[in-house]
This record gives sequence, C-alpha cells and structure tokens, in this order.
Amino acid sequence: WAPEAEAAAEAAAQAAAAAAQREQERAEECAATREGQLSRRVARCEEKMGFVGAGSDLAPRVDWLEDVLGLASEGSLEERLGAVERLLELEPFETLAAEPPAEPPAAAPPPSPA
Repeated sequence: WAPEAEAAAEAAAQAAAAAAQREQERAEECAATREGQLSRRVARCEEKMGFVGAGSDLAPRVDWLEDVLGLASEGSLEERLGAVERLLELEPFETLAAEPPAEPPAAAPPPSPA
C-alpha cells in the first residue's frame, strides 16, 4: 500500500504544482491586460487633448495630463486617470470596450426604372 500512497502523493503534488503554474500565468495575463487597458485609456486622453504620448511608462504620462488640466488628484494610477477622463468628458472605457463595433449603414436600394 505504501507504493500506492506514495504515487498518489506524488500525483497530488504534481497537480498542485500545475495548478500553481496556471494561476501564475493567469495573474501575469491579467496584469498585462490591465496594463494594456490603462495604456489605451491614457492614449485616448492624450488624443482628446491633441497630444501623442510617447513611452510606455504610464505614470509620467498621467502626471502630464493632470498638470496640463490643473488636476491635483491622489490615489492609484487608475483612479487618477478616471479623474482625467471625467474632466475630459470621455465615455467610460469599460462602456467602449463592451460595445460591439457599429454596423455600416445598409446600401440604399437601386432606383426603380421609370
């Protein structure tokens, strides 16, 4: 029975390690997705102000947006960016991401022969 118990314990350890690896990958994926969304939100604010941002470090770009708009926000980067978006009267990013792309208008029917 000892070999069976040892095999079961090894299988459980392997399953736990695999689960931990999947969880780590999901966490990294989530962080990358969040970073990508923040980056798109910052770019949208910069575009609204007629500025094309440069660089991948979002904090200085949000600092610049706040400085230009005269905001003295506190909080997380996401909270500060939300204040900038509200001031610029931009549609909430979550709403834009959830909406399907607009359908092109249907072609008008051809004119009837006279």
